[in-house]
Amino acid sequence: MDLDEFISETLRQILSGVSKAQETEIGKNVNAAFPGVLGSNLSVLPDFGVFARVDFDVAVTAESSVGGKGSIRVWGLGAEGGKDSRSQTVSRVVFALPLRLPDGDQTQRQRADAEKKRQADEIKASQEKYRRDGELGRV
Repeated sequence: MDLDEFISETLRQILSGVSKAQETEIGKNVNAAFPGVLGSNLSVLPDFGVFARVDFDVAVTAESSVGGKGSIRVWGLGAEGGKDSRSQTVSRVVFALPLRLPDGDQTQRQRADAEKKRQADEIKASQEKYRRDGELGRV
């Protein structure tokens, strides 16, 4: 499998797995909204969602043949017949990337947001009343 296919398929299957888990009876608990700080592998950006750091540590082969065609593939064992003369080098590729997880149950977050809005509206109303009372007292 080529490296780009491996990365694409891995990320696709992670997101598909999270989505499928969210459709089960325990789904509301999968990536549910919550207040607080996450660990080193997860990050919450309030306007963008929850991100997981996906770490890759992949063995790849760089292969070239007499015809000059080259490729980089995820390393695997196999046998191939033929008369081509090939050279192969196995290397490790280590990298990480953020992956936005599908949103889960947002009920708690929506309640918290509604409470914050209610409190802000109360403060604004109190400030407006205080301003009006102050203006009436000066007349």
